[in-house]
This record gives sequence, C-alpha cells and structure tokens, in this order.
Amino acid sequence: MFIDLFNRLSITLPIVLIEELEAHYKKQKDQEYLLRLMEFDEVIEMAELLSEMKVYQDIIPLWTDDHSNYIGLQVQGACKYRISYIDHEETDVSPGFRSVRSFISKLEQHPSYDWDELEKDYPSDIEISDAEMEEDLRCIEALNKLINSNPLIDDDIRCQYIFSVMALTPKRNLDSLIPYLDDEDMYVQERACEILGFHRYIPARDKLIEVSTNGMHNGKLAAKRALARIREENQGAFYWSQDIKK
Repeated sequence: MFIDLFNRLSITLPIVLIEELEAHYKKQKDQEYLLRLMEFDEVIEMAELLSEMKVYQDIIPLWTDDHSNYIGLQVQGACKYRISYIDHEETDVSPGFRSVRSFISKLEQHPSYDWDELEKDYPSDIEISDAEMEEDLRCIEALNKLINSNPLIDDDIRCQYIFSVMALTPKRNLDSLIPYLDDEDMYVQERACEILGFHRYIPARDKLIEVSTNGMHNGKLAAKRALARIREENQGAFYWSQDIKK
C-alpha cells in the first residue's frame, strides 16, 4: 500500500520506513486504534488540501483521530522524517516524535490513547544520547539558517520554524531559548515561556518574572504558569533536602 501511496505523491522514502508503516497497518487491521491509519484515498485527498497551505507543505498526513486532527510525517525540509501533529484549531507543526518507529512504538503500546496522552520525544525532560543530540542540533542549525537567511520570511513560517527549534532543543542547551522571551511575535514569546516552564528551567526565572509583568498578553499568562512550575520544582527540591537531613 505505502509504496503505491508515496509513488502517487511523488515521494521517495527509505524502505525501512515503508516496512514499518506496512507492519503497523496490518496491526491496525487486527485491533482498533483511536489514532487510525488513513486509507489511500483519504491520505491523497488530505495531502492535496494541506499542500495549499505553506506551513504544511513538508508534511504528509497519515493518521487521524476522526475529529479533523491528523498526525503527519515530515517528508522534506529540516525536520525530515519526524512526526508532527496537525491540529484543526491551532497551527503547530513542531515535531512530537523523532521517527515513524518511535511514534508507532508508543501508539502500539497505547492503542486507546490520543495524541495528547502519548509520551513524546519532543520536548524531552530526559537526557538523550549523544547521537540523538547531534541529530537534533543539526536540525536546529538548519532551521536557524532558514530563519536568518531570509529577511522577508513569512511571519507564520518563521513562527513554525522557531516552534520546532524550541521543541528540539536538548536540556543542556536551554539557555539558547531565553532570547525568545523578548521576541516581538507574541506566539513565540508564549511558546518560549511554555517550553522553559516545561523544563522548569531555573536560570530563566528572572526573565520570566519580567515577562509576567511586561510581556504581551499571551506571554504574561504563559510566564506565570512557567514560574509556577519552577516554584514546584524548587519546593520539591527543598522538601527532598529536608528529608535527606533527617
């Protein structure tokens, strides 16, 4: 099925990726999944629709929750072969999973889960391997080149590239995200607060306090939420240290 599908779309993919999709397709025939693989014609129809919108032109939708949301494979661009969510209400094509294999593995463990319930690869609160980090840093470098090489870049495209940069940034490089707290795009500022809050990144605390007072509307609210998460982390560390002393 998938070789024919991607031939029809004029897309060439590694054979191992095709085999992973074929094996998962067979499992979906034997068991019901909340996130189901779409049929050939559904993928073609949706891919043609999404191709008309620039932010989705690198993504082919393959799974759906049957509520107008899709999970897609990035088939070209800086984030090639990673998995992203296509939300009908909010645009965010930043990667959620490193690969088809990674996504399928999680999905097959939890067939009744929707996208929000699945534990994702990005952003990650655990230390990843050196090889994975190098792979992600190369992707980040490519995204930054796309952003910085075009002074006339569309605001929506720029925003999506930055969302991807922030999702991919490993824990040890989080300091590189702090400048986004001053970004003029309110959605970028908001997402920077969310990512730094997700990581409970204490070195960003003072800047988050500033954003919570002087930031844009979305940024103020997101900064306050991030600061609350950082406080939780500090309190947990305090009680842990008190237990150790006892």
